[in-house]
Amino acid sequence: MRVYSMVKYAAIARGDAELFMKFARTGYKEKIWDHAAGVVIVEEAGGVVTDAGGRPLDFSKGPYLEGLDRGIIVCSGATLHEKIVDAVYASWDSSSL
Repeated sequence: MRVYSMVKYAAIARGDAELFMKFARTGYKEKIWDHAAGVVIVEEAGGVVTDAGGRPLDFSKGPYLEGLDRGIIVCSGATLHEKIVDAVYASWDSSSL
């Protein structure tokens, strides 16, 4: 079932899910309005949202999330987030992408 990003952020914030990862196709630019409110909601609920490299999303560069490292990771907590970022790095390090 296809659901929009805000629904995914809300599911994590209310405890219905623990992880949401989004890896966009090459050349696609994420728009800030698709993520800004969801980031606030998840973080207020104790979750963590970063790019796939573990850096916070930067909403100060205009209408797009510039400098986004390959994707977005949204987790219900810091411990899970750290494990997922480590797994993503391990995957990137072992692939020829």
